[in-house]
Amino acid sequence: MFQKLKPLLQTLGFRKLDPITTHKQLIDFIESRSAFVSQTTLYTYVKARAGMQHPKLFANPDFLTSLRIARWHIYGAAIGDLTLFAGAQINRDAVLTRDQLHIFCTEMIEDVFTANPQEDIDSKRFMQICEKGKQRIAFADWQAIESGSAAFQSSSDAVFKWAPIADELKVNDEEIVRNSIHLRWIGVRRDLKELIKPRLIIEDWQKHHDHAR
Repeated sequence: MFQKLKPLLQTLGFRKLDPITTHKQLIDFIESRSAFVSQTTLYTYVKARAGMQHPKLFANPDFLTSLRIARWHIYGAAIGDLTLFAGAQINRDAVLTRDQLHIFCTEMIEDVFTANPQEDIDSKRFMQICEKGKQRIAFADWQAIESGSAAFQSSSDAVFKWAPIADELKVNDEEIVRNSIHLRWIGVRRDLKELIKPRLIIEDWQKHHDHAR
């Protein structure tokens, strides 16, 4: 039971975070933090906009369908953003060539997407989100991404586009919504920069690659 609670306790700050030393731990970090940031941002925004009407809104089947669709689009964009940022942290130790880093990050984003089957949006559309993330990896400026928020535009765009809120209200909310998700990413960026151990992760990844041959 504790093992299941551990990621949640860490995310909420009730338990010290463990160093990220393996390929799987890095994938788990990307999965859990992308889910936390995307869902928290989406649900907080929707509830704030709905106000006292949110219990009635959340009982509406059509609205819930729209909410599930939005959730997967935002989560997919968040995976792409955080994978890109993780690649920049790996790059800072110069343990891989640019081509090797491209392979590492491409495999990582594919692993996360394929590990999250869903039925709320068309599977081809979901994998198109993955392909967009892979395209960003191919043309990434790793130095520019390493220290700032440059990697996190896609999830911000996705919240603004897919949240099931009337367009005329979104126009007034754009700055608040974008600031909201960017603020949530700050702690994730800080944690990843502090916890990630690039050389150990790459050693683990290469070891598994060698075994797979």
